[in-house]
Amino acid sequence: MSGTLALSGFVTAAHDAVPGATQHTSLLVPGLDYGGMQDNDIRGFPNGRWVHGWNQVGQRHVRLGRGLATSRFGEMEIMRALHRWDDVPVPANAVVTQVSLELVVEAGIEDAADVMLYEVHRDWNPGSGGLQGDNTSPPAPGEVWWPEAAHGEVEWGLPGASFASDDPEVGDVAPLALATAHYEPGTSRLMFSSAALTGYVQRRVASSKPLLFLLKLSDSDEDLVGDELALYSAEEGDSLSASRRPKLKVKWHVPIEVVSLEQGVLLEHGRSVELPKVPTKGAKHWAVSFQPRLGYERPDIEVRGGSAGSSSEWRSAAIPLEADWDWIQVRLVSARNPVALGTAFESEFADTWVPDAKPDDQRVIWHFTDPLGREIELRGSYEGQFRWRVAFHPKVLGRWSYFVDHDLNWPPYRSEQVVFDVLADDITIVLDHIEDLAERIETSNLTNPLAKFETFGGEFLRLERAGIQLLTPEEFRSERGVQFSSRVDEIRGELGEGLPEQPTAYNRKIRRSIKRDIAREINRVLGIHLDKL
Repeated sequence: MSGTLALSGFVTAAHDAVPGATQHTSLLVPGLDYGGMQDNDIRGFPNGRWVHGWNQVGQRHVRLGRGLATSRFGEMEIMRALHRWDDVPVPANAVVTQVSLELVVEAGIEDAADVMLYEVHRDWNPGSGGLQGDNTSPPAPGEVWWPEAAHGEVEWGLPGASFASDDPEVGDVAPLALATAHYEPGTSRLMFSSAALTGYVQRRVASSKPLLFLLKLSDSDEDLVGDELALYSAEEGDSLSASRRPKLKVKWHVPIEVVSLEQGVLLEHGRSVELPKVPTKGAKHWAVSFQPRLGYERPDIEVRGGSAGSSSEWRSAAIPLEADWDWIQVRLVSARNPVALGTAFESEFADTWVPDAKPDDQRVIWHFTDPLGREIELRGSYEGQFRWRVAFHPKVLGRWSYFVDHDLNWPPYRSEQVVFDVLADDITIVLDHIEDLAERIETSNLTNPLAKFETFGGEFLRLERAGIQLLTPEEFRSERGVQFSSRVDEIRGELGEGLPEQPTAYNRKIRRSIKRDIAREINRVLGIHLDKL
């Protein structure tokens, strides 16, 4: 992990504050430390009629454009998407300098097209997927869909949020688009960024209001039959998925700062570091961000603080926070989705499109690969409400990867590959896992040391290193450290040949005494001085 850490402490006003110069980048991904974004797939005809009168908020994709022609209804519905980004974790007094929205294409179209991003004037309730919560049932009262911003309560000016006006009291959307992204066949990602988008986010953040976006193909592209562009939604993947979901990146700084710190960081993968405590100087609002160097990952960032001899618990610094402390401290963990050794890895997956059988009869499989390259398959347990869950305790330290697949619908689904890192943070837990490893070695019925090492060696090496790194020099030489080292030596002997006699502080003293006696005897008998013995 390599990059630059930025820390800002600020207040609404302060006599000793300075103009804010510390630049922060907030990367918002639905479901990962940020739960304020929902997107809806709405569809219908320009005159307000519709074929599928549903509210889709929980599907893994949204669609833009029109599908293939059919004579059954004379034309295909127009499909658009609504994005609602609420509780954007940027201070209300921040100066927003750049904004970008990135969307990932699930299924493309044959021709080039322009994707438009508009500001929506009317707020809406994304809902929970219709009356049945399945994304295919009619909208519940108050939920958004094609004809209405709130079912049974507020109509769109024109169906599909189509009425453009500068007057937010009457218009559905602004007449000028905020940004556009050009799609070419084969494009995998769409990026929206402009001065207008930055200005819009600045205004909404300053007034503590949600960001309201409409996504559509350009009018001319919407009229082309077969132009159905599918984009991954906020619901894509399991609870740790990130790379396919919408991403909103906001660069900003505060106009005044009380505390400002920027520090270069180069930290080995799997390690953590607690930076020195910083006096707060009266600041009660804090922002911590990290800009990784090209090719490097972001760390997991935590903070804690204290006053009058007390200290808080470590807490995530993924979003700005408010705290009344005398000092603040940052901890960096060079890991992705860290899981502490001895605790459970947990993941949840949802998909409401299950047309062929009962959800509880379906198989949703997590395919894991451990740090030693071994593959493990676990079937998710059905938890109700179209959700499947898996939980287990990984025993091998290091980076794991996995993907989820199922055939709930057609075509069969396979998620992105997700990684997580298993780290040790408690020497007692490491000792417990060493004992578990010793028991498994003993009951393996393997007699050849080479076969034992090939089976258990990789796990052993990781546990030994992790245990040593958790000990201080004093603990290493204490009874607990001796216990750990002796047990490691015993297992090492099971996996190979026993070690030769190791010098200790006691036998080093004895050996020096013997050497001095030999030197004196040689000097007495032969008259030779051996000072270097």
